[in-house]
Amino acid sequence: MKFCVIGLGQFGRNLALELAAEKHEVLAIDHNAALVDSIKDRVEMAVRADATRIEDLEALGAGDVDLALVAIGEDFAASLTIVSHLQKLKVKKIIARTINDIHEHILELMGIEERILPEQMAARQFAKRLGVNRATRHFALGDDYSIVELEAPPSVVGRTLAESRLREKYRLNLVTTRRKDATGEAMIAGVPDPAAYQIEKGDQLIVFGREEDIRRFSGA
Repeated sequence: MKFCVIGLGQFGRNLALELAAEKHEVLAIDHNAALVDSIKDRVEMAVRADATRIEDLEALGAGDVDLALVAIGEDFAASLTIVSHLQKLKVKKIIARTINDIHEHILELMGIEERILPEQMAARQFAKRLGVNRATRHFALGDDYSIVELEAPPSVVGRTLAESRLREKYRLNLVTTRRKDATGEAMIAGVPDPAAYQIEKGDQLIVFGREEDIRRFSGA
């Protein structure tokens, strides 16, 4: 996947490095030359630029990434300006760091569904989750294995758990599933019957396995 990380403070820098370590293509942007220099040899591209200028973002190809992360910490106005520019560039998905409740509320009004408080989330854990399509939760168990909750990929929707062949084809073990009932409340299925449980669109599958196998399944 291709990511753009804007703002190379402690959180943004660590996030960019972890994404690069996960073999993703990373475009890192900051106005501080020293911060850019500290990362330029460890990511695909690190550039000193003013991300509050839509012309700079467009010239760098920020509109072509799969996901942009606005990791700016203190500058409230700059964060909102950059988010607005990324929306105009039609970036597929935007995640923004929040500074306070007001900032979070404005981002919500702007349609930014995922907002993060880095003080509550380790960059490495977050980077791993971003690398799995449709993942909503990610729990790393060492360097190779994880438990991940993700939305069922289209390739298994309409199939029973047995027909999806999670273990045989993807080497994954299903822990359980989560499905919304008629009221919209998420219900845990416990230990579903592989032959009887049919996967529906929007189901959340909680699986255990190697990182590489979970990624392969998430992109199926």
